[in-house]
Amino acid sequence: MTKARFILLVSSLASLAIAGCRSAHTTSAILYIKEQRYDKAINVLHEGLSYNPDEPDAYYWLGEAHSSQAEVDIQDDNFLEAQKNYELAYKYYKKAEELDPAKFTEQSNLAMQHNYTLRKNDASREYRDGYYEQAEGYFRLAYAALPDSLSSIKSLARMKIKMASENNNDPATLEEALDLLNQVLAVHPDAYELNADKASVLASLGRVSEANAIYDELIKDHGDDPALLIDIANLAIDQGQTERAADLFVRVANIYENDSDTENDAQIKDLLLKAGTWLAADDVRRYDDALELFDRALGLEVVPEQDTQFEYLRTFYNYGSWLKQQADQETDPGRKAELVAKAKEKFSRGVEVGNALVQYYPDYPYGYYYLFLCQEELGDSAAAQQNFNKFRELQNLGE
Repeated sequence: MTKARFILLVSSLASLAIAGCRSAHTTSAILYIKEQRYDKAINVLHEGLSYNPDEPDAYYWLGEAHSSQAEVDIQDDNFLEAQKNYELAYKYYKKAEELDPAKFTEQSNLAMQHNYTLRKNDASREYRDGYYEQAEGYFRLAYAALPDSLSSIKSLARMKIKMASENNNDPATLEEALDLLNQVLAVHPDAYELNADKASVLASLGRVSEANAIYDELIKDHGDDPALLIDIANLAIDQGQTERAADLFVRVANIYENDSDTENDAQIKDLLLKAGTWLAADDVRRYDDALELFDRALGLEVVPEQDTQFEYLRTFYNYGSWLKQQADQETDPGRKAELVAKAKEKFSRGVEVGNALVQYYPDYPYGYYYLFLCQEELGDSAAAQQNFNKFRELQNLGE
């Protein structure tokens, strides 16, 4: 018998002695429990209940006997028997509470919570140390001890998700996690974090349409949760929906910029850079949005970084080239002139950015290459040729 359970036993004995309303069978059983003869106590209590089936004290002490026996089973590494005993203990505690709520509601709840806490702490310790099989056993015992609380099942589901991620998203383990999550969600269908976990598991199992349906519902009420937005963005990336991912990354960056948590500030620049790169791609061509994001990213850098400046430069060139193509196809003279002027303005900005890039990073060949392209579009042949030669020189050095 554990020290904590012995203290509970002494406390219960004292309170029942004062009440003075237990049968001789129950009195004998209490002594057997004190002597750690739990099977004998259980038999005596059942014998007493055959004479008086509605004695609440007997049911309470059956709960105590089965709880103590469960602890012995755990020491003997017999988790299946421990689970059965915890399930019986819960049943009998609840019966005592039902028959005499004034006397046993608090006592029974304390006893069940005690069993649950012991096993949940064991599970957490084993999980922390990486012993997942042992942790699962204790999580299941915690649930058996107090099925009113689904916290242990929730924790077990998340452990399964972690196990799956460490094993290349093992489908069998993910299915186990999904079953556990569904068990909790059947009782708490609106549990936000668990629904997000379920969507993530479904996505990992390739059930993308189901995952997206859950995400679409969650984002309506939780659109300011960065973790949710990043999960949805990652699923969009897997599906090749980079424009959707970019917009979600921008939302996360905006949240990080406006919150008081300084630890996430370091992520803002990378989010903006990735989003800008996707928005500037040929299949999206949201160039103005992309340039705004690159400009924001550069504003966060003490010294302009090579990758950010390069994406900024390349986007100005690609934007100018696309406008030039639009101008070539335009039949309206006024609109054509407007497009040509706008294209020239983008190429000119590209030259400004390109010159800054090669000044900071004089050995980066592609800075010279895109600078050459912008200058050639502007008709500056001499400068363009000089930068093209520098590009070739650096390319040859790198080979």
